Amino acid sequence: MDKRYIQLYSVKDDAAKDFKGTLERLAKIGYTGVEFAMGYYGGYSAAELKELLAELNLEPLSTHIISDMVLGHLDFAEELGIKYIIDPMASFSTYEEALEFAKKLNAVGAECAKRGIKFGYHNHRHEFLEGKDGYLLETILLNTDPENVCIQLDVGWATCSGVNCPEFIAKYPGRFKLIHVKECSQVAGPEKPIDWSKFPRDENGRPQIPPEVIENFKKQAEWNVATGKGIIDWEAVKNAALVQGAEGFITEREYSYADDLFTCIEEDCEFLKNL
Repeated sequence: MDKRYIQLYSVKDDAAKDFKGTLERLAKIGYTGVEFAMGYYGGYSAAELKELLAELNLEPLSTHIISDMVLGHLDFAEELGIKYIIDPMASFSTYEEALEFAKKLNAVGAECAKRGIKFGYHNHRHEFLEGKDGYLLETILLNTDPENVCIQLDVGWATCSGVNCPEFIAKYPGRFKLIHVKECSQVAGPEKPIDWSKFPRDENGRPQIPPEVIENFKKQAEWNVATGKGIIDWEAVKNAALVQGAEGFITEREYSYADDLFTCIEEDCEFLKNL
């Protein structure tokens, strides 16, 4: 692939310490564009960041911002030249909740469209719980305006949930504008979202996570293997995605399989080059 993007959540700790240096390192590795994480831009103004990205030949393709915060970020995103704003996660586990969330996506998507920005939603595993329309994500797809709302398909989480991604993409042509490139090594099935409100908090307000939840996170880390070394047929995914109009393949590294994170980041980039 000529264009290779990375979600900056992959390097969140490094970016928090040295935002510019991290971008420089990603550009040197071979990435051609970035997707920002949760509206974090390293303290730069839109004009300053636009200039820095131009110097590094990095395209500001997209940014992750939850729906309730999108309107406050539109001026910045428009000035920076962001093409897509993606809601990275919402908590719903029933058909009724998914239907209600679809209404919110439509409303926010309409506002983004006024700025020439496409709005979308990024899946994890709970979106593949069963509902009245099949998967809950299908309720989202069937009840959002295709002109204003797209889906950023996280292939790793979808495959882990038991989804045949090439078939799913082909079922809803034109809806998957961005693809998250993430590997998995086994099918675990869909999982209800974590209700963080039920956990007690420490004196600093941080949730006290039960041992069984921590153990589940450790298992997920083991599933997130080197890209191309798991169970996903990436050639089939790529072909299905491109046929229906995907405009960006974005690597996201949630867990490191090597002692050095950037070993993974470099290998992910090399995988995208050869995909």
